Amino acid sequence: MDKNILQVKDLVKYFPVRKFGKKQYVKAVDGLNFSIKDGEIFGVLGESGCGKTTLGRVINRLEHEQSGTIEFMGGTISGKEYRKDRHFRRRMQMIFQNPYDSFDPRVIIYKSMDLPMKINEIEPDGRKRLERIIETMNHAKLTPAESLLTRYPHELSGGQLQRISMIRSMLLNPKFLVADECVSMLDVSVRAGVLNLLLTIQKELKSSMLFITHDISVATYICQRIMVLYAGKIMEIASSDGILKNPLHPYSKALVSYSPTISKEEKMRYTITGEVVTPIDPPPGCRFASRCPIAKGECTEKEPELRYIGKDRQVACHFV
Repeated sequence: MDKNILQVKDLVKYFPVRKFGKKQYVKAVDGLNFSIKDGEIFGVLGESGCGKTTLGRVINRLEHEQSGTIEFMGGTISGKEYRKDRHFRRRMQMIFQNPYDSFDPRVIIYKSMDLPMKINEIEPDGRKRLERIIETMNHAKLTPAESLLTRYPHELSGGQLQRISMIRSMLLNPKFLVADECVSMLDVSVRAGVLNLLLTIQKELKSSMLFITHDISVATYICQRIMVLYAGKIMEIASSDGILKNPLHPYSKALVSYSPTISKEEKMRYTITGEVVTPIDPPPGCRFASRCPIAKGECTEKEPELRYIGKDRQVACHFV
């Protein structure tokens, strides 16, 4: 798992907006650098609006970057159109937050499962495709598979449909998965089952994964490494244990302090105040400075460099 399957360098994605008649930019993804190893589950952790979903969509080529490069499986995919590239789509799949948005409400589940396999020429024989779909659904404990395949999306629960969405991606044997908040809309009672299915799929395919979430408990459960994102910038990259047990960046500490496993005293210690920095042409310096309990004058003037602290950890803070 030492070889990188994905390498992101200086990635930038801005969205133009008009404010008081003046054209400005929402800096959703602002100069990100990171890599994902072959077979690794790499988490992207942060609150709503930090740029997590935009990052996933840019990597999956559903959005185009302003600048920067993305290298996937040894080739450069940035700056290119891949919406209709079957070869790329087969190798990289995305699991969306809302499963109801990823299925055509007018089409039964079987057709939604069969069409990607047919288009990507996974199996020319329709009967064999059906057999494989049923076998995979039974393996995922989605039974009776034959009955579920004849239903429409609105006739299934969110948990059932999200598991079917995962299986549909699995049928194409992708090398890389982008999972965008794939359990956030589900009941707590079914989240563990969906996450375990995702882990099973990842292990069977021996694929890599970009796992996007706002929930630190979910991130530490499923990911080997976690990248903490805030207002379009990387705050920290470390192992899951490193983030949970010994966070270094003040924002990482704040996220961990709100985990249910942390004591009330620890939560009080790392409570953050202040206003969230605007993503529209944000001020210079550290993006977290307005809320940081250890911020000084330098933090509002100079942007901290993402630097290595030890062999496998990177932190963007002047005082770490």
